[in-house]
Amino acid sequence: MHLEQRANYILDCHLRMPNTAPRTRRAPLERRSKPRSDDVLPARVWGVDIDDQPFSLDCHLDNMSASGLYLRLPRRMKFSSSISLVVRLLNGPVEGQMAAIKGTITREELNSDGHRGIGIRIVEHKFI
Repeated sequence: MHLEQRANYILDCHLRMPNTAPRTRRAPLERRSKPRSDDVLPARVWGVDIDDQPFSLDCHLDNMSASGLYLRLPRRMKFSSSISLVVRLLNGPVEGQMAAIKGTITREELNSDGHRGIGIRIVEHKFI
């Protein structure tokens, strides 16, 4: 547990978090345990889709935190399947540092642009 918290803290410093100024309207209840960065981050993702077809694609993350991320893919994914990606981080002590991430699919939804919205829980990460 302590190692996971430490790893999350290390990844957090590389993400620009949105301004958390007080709002006049009541915000919806946030279920996420970590704040999310809304920066669009370039990534290379690979895995096996719902039809057991391996793939490797360039994409952009819509948002990311130290514990999870959300991206769009033109493929369907199995719930709880593994996925790997390399992300170029925009902030932190070393600008443009890369992170290798292993994750698990937690959510999939069809977006209006025809791509699938994929929610991923980060299981492991390493700076490269």
